Amino acid sequence: MAEIATTYDPAAYLDRNFERKGVGGWRGLYLRFIDRLAPASIAEFGAGAPDFLDQVEARRRVAIDIGERFAREFEERHIEFVCRDLESDAVSDLGPVDVAICSDVFEHLVNPAVALDRIVGALQPSGVLFSHVPNEFRLGHVLAVMTDRRQTLLFHKNSQEWEDPHLRRFTDIGYRAFLARCFRYNLRLTDLRYGRAARWLKWLGARVPYCLQGGPTYASTNDEAIFDRLIELKAEVAGG
Repeated sequence: MAEIATTYDPAAYLDRNFERKGVGGWRGLYLRFIDRLAPASIAEFGAGAPDFLDQVEARRRVAIDIGERFAREFEERHIEFVCRDLESDAVSDLGPVDVAICSDVFEHLVNPAVALDRIVGALQPSGVLFSHVPNEFRLGHVLAVMTDRRQTLLFHKNSQEWEDPHLRRFTDIGYRAFLARCFRYNLRLTDLRYGRAARWLKWLGARVPYCLQGGPTYASTNDEAIFDRLIELKAEVAGG
């Protein structure tokens, strides 16, 4: 009988299932803000492949991940790479940095609050965190499960329910409260990438239900002046 795994090994899971997706989606949105902020230093937590940081103009670029599958590629592109587990390893020695990225990471963690505390400790006092988690309550996913057309709400279709790498399910309200533990100011960016149905509802002046929204996406800071600047940049990005 085949041996059954009894623990979730995130590094091993990513090695088996990680799909390289370039810099589209939320990372593409981050780039539009980062280009305007022009930070001197940036760190990406849960970096995966080097595609995103390779497009960032900054004097110092640091990639942090739990596995080393792309370590050589980071080195070839002159990007610092550090293998760390955000739940058990300190990262304050990697900072302070002006901007941190943590996209599609917190949902994988047993103790996401510990990871958030560590990221904040690696930021400048005026630093910015751009972060995103998936919306696992989207209408299409829920209906597919309700009508037996899909086995699971998992985003990773090549995994089974018993090895689900998403250990946390975030709503927008819950994620904003999570970020507010460490940040005074949290600017919602989710609405910059609504789906078509959600955009129509917004145009009609109706409240967009969470089931039609993308995953919670925020720019967070403890600096009021930086927050005001982020609000200005959001208007620029929305208009551009």
